Amino acid sequence: MILLNLLKAVFPLLLIIFIGTVGYMIIEGWTPFDSLYMTVISLTTVGYSEIHPMSLIGKVFTMMLILTGIGSVAYIIGNISMQYIHPFFDFVIKEKRMEHILNKMKDHFIICGYGRIGRDVTMNLVKTDIPVVVVDKAPLAKADLEKHQVPVVVGDASHEEILEKAGINRAKGLVSAVTSEAENVFITMTARDLEPGLFIISRFEEPATQKKLIRAGANKVINPYQIGSDKISHIILKPTISKILDFAQQRGQFELNIDELEISENTPLVGKTIRNCRIREKHNIIIIAIESAAGDIITNPGPDYIFQENDRLVLIANSTELKSIFLTYQSQNKS
Repeated sequence: MILLNLLKAVFPLLLIIFIGTVGYMIIEGWTPFDSLYMTVISLTTVGYSEIHPMSLIGKVFTMMLILTGIGSVAYIIGNISMQYIHPFFDFVIKEKRMEHILNKMKDHFIICGYGRIGRDVTMNLVKTDIPVVVVDKAPLAKADLEKHQVPVVVGDASHEEILEKAGINRAKGLVSAVTSEAENVFITMTARDLEPGLFIISRFEEPATQKKLIRAGANKVINPYQIGSDKISHIILKPTISKILDFAQQRGQFELNIDELEISENTPLVGKTIRNCRIREKHNIIIIAIESAAGDIITNPGPDYIFQENDRLVLIANSTELKSIFLTYQSQNKS
């Protein structure tokens, strides 16, 4: 294909050389080799003198040949540049731009593997404005990632230099979603070795792999097939609850939403009880669970629970009320 395109590009020049050679043979009566030689030195404008004395018609023909040849060479150079050189420079520019974006990224998630699961996770994070970097040996939908301005690092995510290029030292978390069980284990081990404090989610299918991933350092291990089967069972056994939860988790689809609020050091909730904060009365928000800083899960916390720094609250309310409480405490944190 490349050879065919190259032949198409140089065809006008070959045609002019053929016409020049035949022209000198007819006009001056020279041999084919002398005619070809004169055509080439005329087109290249090297400045050699005529190999034989030339008639007036031959001189006019030579001038026309030189003018036509200059235009043809310019056309060929431009055509080759557009087909072969310009794409190379485009590639270099894109690589430099991606490198610049990667160097500036912080608190992002690294998605290893851009298959069905990796693609869905990436798009969900993009929709919520969470910065993402995709790592894949050969991402099939790279154009789709470029459209959403998602940086892509092409390579094996189990290699340290690839994860470092993806900015693992500045990342908030990593998702290992490749299809190979062994690769997920190696990716998890490599990521944990590079960043001991990184939050890692890894995919598995076989029960034996689950244990290996946990030993390798994964914070969470997910079996997508198990989640799917549990979801189907839940729909069958508790259809109404399933329907309400689905609506609550899809923003804009229902009046209620489920969300999280992290209590930071400057949040005025720290040290106060649920009763004293009066979140339900002020914001009409229900606290359904709390993950404490120690990692304990408290479901349906009582009114005497005292909020601590780094607690994460699971809230349920409509979108307007959730937005109100987020704005309230985020603005107080900044102040």
